[in-house]
Amino acid sequence: MKNSSYSVLFMRDDADVKTLRVSPRRLRLLLWISTALTVIVLIGLIVGLRSFVGYRSLLSERRDLEVQLAEAQVNLERLGNLDKLQKGGASGKDAGKDAGQGRVVEKSAQAASRAFVKVNAGTIAVENFRAQVVGATLTTSFDLNNRAQGSASGDITLLLLRSDGSLTELDAASASDLTYQIQRFKRISATTRVPEGLTRREALGLRVEIKNSDGEVILGETYSLGN
Repeated sequence: MKNSSYSVLFMRDDADVKTLRVSPRRLRLLLWISTALTVIVLIGLIVGLRSFVGYRSLLSERRDLEVQLAEAQVNLERLGNLDKLQKGGASGKDAGKDAGQGRVVEKSAQAASRAFVKVNAGTIAVENFRAQVVGATLTTSFDLNNRAQGSASGDITLLLLRSDGSLTELDAASASDLTYQIQRFKRISATTRVPEGLTRREALGLRVEIKNSDGEVILGETYSLGN
């Protein structure tokens, strides 16, 4: 049986029968080669698929980084404008005092100083602040937390900080959105109209002033606007 072999018959209607003899050794070799080629092809497909998925992932990360870089550049530009306004406001104040004139400059400096001064009586806090300008509408929301004993009530003033350092008070679509009466916590959400013709680049930030029932500002801070 050592010299036994397998016979493969090839039959056609228009030709004679052809016989192909294959030894068991060659048949096993052929099977091994076929199996090896199948494994190599599968490995190639897996490596190719993983490379494709990795490429798509890297492409997505690159796009996200490009978006973050663009947003960072815009934020840096805004911070630069804010810094210029602060420095310009201080120098304008000094110039008004030294020269005894330039009331317009001094008035602008006072507006700029109000935009950046922080007021905090420690009785109330603003958390989770969000504000965004879309077209001619500004939407803002934040959590108002009462840190004092008893209930608290009063009004909220929203002032839009422009690139020239001026502050423009905004009126809510519903006046009740900018009032509060809370024991511990309240979610504030308001929609306002921005000044006509104002572009997104001209809007640097939003100043929030919380007043108590006596009209006294107990919390005032300027926040940046979301993109």
